[in-house]
Amino acid sequence: MRFFAGSSQLSSSPSYPSTTGYSSSGSSLLAWTAISLSQRRLRFAPRSSAVRNSRPSFVLNAVAHPDYDNSASVATTSIQSTTSSSSSSLLSDWNPLEKDIHNWLTSSSNILLSDATRPPSNEEIKTLQKAFALFYGSDRNVEEAVNLLTKSIESWEATNQGGDETAGLYRVRGDAYMELTQPKLAAGDYSKSIELLDGPDGNKADPEEKPASRLGHGRAIRSLGMAATKDQAKSASIDYAVYFSLVSRLDDDNDKEAGAMFSEAIIDGIQRNPYAAWEWGMVNRVVGDYDAAAEVHRLAAKAFEEIGDKPRAVISAMDQGIDLAAGLGESNDSKDNGAKLTMAKKILEDAITSDINVEGRDVELLQRVVAKEGEARIALSGVLWNSKEKAGAEAPFGEACSRLDDLNRDYREREQERIKKGRMPPPKVKRLGFSIDDIVGADEASCSRFRNEKFIQEKLVWPEGLQTKVSKFLTLK
Repeated sequence: MRFFAGSSQLSSSPSYPSTTGYSSSGSSLLAWTAISLSQRRLRFAPRSSAVRNSRPSFVLNAVAHPDYDNSASVATTSIQSTTSSSSSSLLSDWNPLEKDIHNWLTSSSNILLSDATRPPSNEEIKTLQKAFALFYGSDRNVEEAVNLLTKSIESWEATNQGGDETAGLYRVRGDAYMELTQPKLAAGDYSKSIELLDGPDGNKADPEEKPASRLGHGRAIRSLGMAATKDQAKSASIDYAVYFSLVSRLDDDNDKEAGAMFSEAIIDGIQRNPYAAWEWGMVNRVVGDYDAAAEVHRLAAKAFEEIGDKPRAVISAMDQGIDLAAGLGESNDSKDNGAKLTMAKKILEDAITSDINVEGRDVELLQRVVAKEGEARIALSGVLWNSKEKAGAEAPFGEACSRLDDLNRDYREREQERIKKGRMPPPKVKRLGFSIDDIVGADEASCSRFRNEKFIQEKLVWPEGLQTKVSKFLTLK
């Protein structure tokens, strides 16, 4: 079942394999004519979970189909594809998208009808086509697409269509729910898709459909932030691990280098998609597995660095230090905690100084780097204060406040300049906030916000232990 339109990229990213825009041929519904795939294979991409900026522009026209309700023309065992001059003439007038959708609905492979009570009717197929058009087309209406996808899912389940096909429909509806900022409903659909793909029909689906559903579910839970339960966060962490294993170029036989936390296959998967790796680190922070969170963020930083994305590499490195700070106990007496304290301070200090040479044309991204730097400095202040280095705690806090004040001033000046020149403000798009590109920016970051428990818990995803350390510093306790 193919659901990816065109060759889209990740938001503001270099060319990576699509994070959730996976193709899936699946089992066919009814083979009534053999058509060759267009040279440019079109796949429908889930939008909110993976592709943020691309908006493919196409409109599905009505496509003629044979009368599927005429049971006399349907064999009871298997049906071979046939080609007629009339159907070939009809197909020649279709655009590539229509042909590709038709190819999924009418694959050239043999199909067994022993499980399905009947093939989908013309009306059911048109409903599905309309749902795709409303979700992926130029005249988009995601709410109505969800309604039509729900009807299609009901039809597919009522007639016992292939589990791989039904899984694809659940996954696409999950993507639509994500775009409508309804992550809990999306998580339910992704879970159902995973269940079906792990079932007897799962081997018929395109291999890329499984990672699509896994990453979708992981991102839906990641969107909940600290509001996710520990069980939900653990489930999402498993989703990310499975996803990286599936997209890896290596077989995951769980081979690890000496001292490595993750298999070589998972590390290879992280290198292919550092965006998702950063998200996995944040999920592990919610789980409370701070060592795993720090290691994933370290690997994400390395992967971003390797493809020349210095700003996001620095953000990931700072989050590694924050993870380590979050994992420190209240007492520094133990040898293990003392070693972690030393490492946390070093990682934070190194990451903070590493943003000096960060440059780029993406102003908002650079603003997020400065905001993250302020967050890391304040976390460092809390760590130093809690370790009785009270004199040393003041300096990073003062620098953080100074840098954040400069950031706010620059933001206000840019806004005033925009208004003066009569330029329209950038569109405000409601986002779920699972991405590294959704972290706090210039319009939210300030020293005073770190006294706001809701801000540091919901926006920064700080666990209680780290909140307590910083609170003690701010209140001089």
